[in-house]
Amino acid sequence: MEETVTGTDGLQGVLLDAFGKLTSKEAGELSSLVTAGAESKGFTYQRHGGRIETIHLMLLPAFFSDPQVAYLHGVSRAVKRGVESVWREYFKDRELEKLLPFNEVEYGWLRGLQPVPLEDSEPMWYRLDAHAHMKEKNWKDTVSVFEINSSAVGGIHYSPVAEALFSEIILPFLATHLPKLPPLRKNPDLRDLLHGLMERHAAAIGRKTLTVVFSEDTTLEEGITEGPYIVEYLCRKGVDAHLADPRELYVKKDDLFYKGEPVDIVYRNFEIGDIIEMEENGENTEGVKFAFSNNRVISSLAGDLDHKSMWEVLTCGRFDGYFSKEDAAVFKKHLLWTRTVKECKTDGPYGVAVDLVPFIVKNRQDLVLKPNRLCGGYGVAIGKNTAQGDWDRIIDTALKEEGQWVAQSFNAPERSVFPLFEEGRLVFEPHNIVYGFSSTSEGTGVLGRVSKENVVNVAQQGGLMPVARID
Repeated sequence: MEETVTGTDGLQGVLLDAFGKLTSKEAGELSSLVTAGAESKGFTYQRHGGRIETIHLMLLPAFFSDPQVAYLHGVSRAVKRGVESVWREYFKDRELEKLLPFNEVEYGWLRGLQPVPLEDSEPMWYRLDAHAHMKEKNWKDTVSVFEINSSAVGGIHYSPVAEALFSEIILPFLATHLPKLPPLRKNPDLRDLLHGLMERHAAAIGRKTLTVVFSEDTTLEEGITEGPYIVEYLCRKGVDAHLADPRELYVKKDDLFYKGEPVDIVYRNFEIGDIIEMEENGENTEGVKFAFSNNRVISSLAGDLDHKSMWEVLTCGRFDGYFSKEDAAVFKKHLLWTRTVKECKTDGPYGVAVDLVPFIVKNRQDLVLKPNRLCGGYGVAIGKNTAQGDWDRIIDTALKEEGQWVAQSFNAPERSVFPLFEEGRLVFEPHNIVYGFSSTSEGTGVLGRVSKENVVNVAQQGGLMPVARID
């Protein structure tokens, strides 16, 4: 009797073997099927100038068990509670304002529009980006979260589509080369988790209906292409959903409208800086400002606290009074050591006091320098890949641009061998892996990102990896 393959290593091993058995003709056929499937499902990215291209789909998935996802859910929810606590105290604590800086216009905008918070939690959609070695026996100890994204968050559509492309196209194509596999289950669909968050928040603020606007700057010619597909998915679920530019929202009779229809919830694929820029250009942003001030937006204004320096706030110990003991312990275990670059004494990565700037200069091999508020992997300097002279120049820049740069401990990502299509044939090459965890009270979804480079991001030509669940 044929035995069922078990374990993450076993599953990935037999899948790699199956790819190795494909003929050149079969590899070409599978490549065409995957490309066609990616195009039809909107697995795409818009490059500079408006060119649409399919995102590189990794052919081999990661596998997560139920206990692993449950543990990661706990970590994710703890971080959300921490950010919420910081947001509640932000305008009362000058130290928080210094560590999480906004320019004068942004600060006034935030302070003037913040609504009375709900008693339970902020309506925040977010993704934690982390390195993790989930195949190790001590996998809990390997989870290192390096940042949070909580405004203009990508992956909501891409994650379930990557999983669908694997289960509907790749796995059936490999079937004749595979032994019996255990049942593979779907992760929570990020689109469903977002839908549930919208429903609960609409009810919490007293809305009787659920008309949703996915709002983004529709004039941009670069970035993710998820918006129309998320709207289409929500409509199939029975939601009255629309895609709209933020400048198309307006206020009438003390309510928010889009094309003559009242709007209950706005999902924002933008940062407040984008809206301020529109405002400074003389464009009408009253609808968005009304939505924020009436708590209609996911993510709320708290989402703009996704500075890299948030990790300093959550882990340095000075603000532990704002968090539960349990959550503070989670932060210190799983959030990478991070400090705003400035002349000061502080606790180093191992708890010993250091002069920060000399420490950063001396320990280049163990650190990363990052712009505090940029995303997409832009501006990141990994010390071991950066010449000392260039490293020193970045530090000089950071000292001049107070509050705009952080130093963070370098944590090596998981590396795994993946099969790749190159000119119609398969090759096998190692890649770095970064995981993204998006959580609501209903569950946690996982986004897998992969690259040959150390900075792993789709904006930097990285690929996306399917993630499946096993018992």
